[in-house]
Amino acid sequence: MSGASAHSIGRIREMEPADIPACATILSDLPEWFAVSESTRSYIEGLSHLPAAVVEHEDRVIGFASIRSHHPRSAEIDVMALKREFHRSGAGQGLVKWCLEWCRSNDVVWLHVKTRGPTTPDPFYERTRQFYQAVGFDPLFESLDIWGVDVVDSIAIQLGSQVVDTD
Repeated sequence: MSGASAHSIGRIREMEPADIPACATILSDLPEWFAVSESTRSYIEGLSHLPAAVVEHEDRVIGFASIRSHHPRSAEIDVMALKREFHRSGAGQGLVKWCLEWCRSNDVVWLHVKTRGPTTPDPFYERTRQFYQAVGFDPLFESLDIWGVDVVDSIAIQLGSQVVDTD
């Protein structure tokens, strides 16, 4: 998995502890998606022990993703973020592909992602849902129970053993 390409944007590699501060900065620079401080802290803490990858461009970290395993056969993209100027560059597709390859190499069948659902409209999360659908995730359900009644979350799922061709 290390050394995978995110199109011509950069190289995807396994995360190292020294990458965590750059990842924290990326989250803080995206308040439209990462404004809840306790959630953001949890994502950053998870980077020290969850499987994770970064994408680099010109020797700097421009994005990352981590995976949380809930069951031997299923996992979740716990967090994924890219510097704003690299949205729609192919780097996010490369990170999803890394996550799917991780699933395949760890015998994980299902990969899912949680994001804000369409019942609580938000233009930034609409872009997020469109991205995940474009890379092969299908909506599974919405819930008021995970993040509370003010934010309906949407669960989308994909076969983890299937690597989507994002080229």
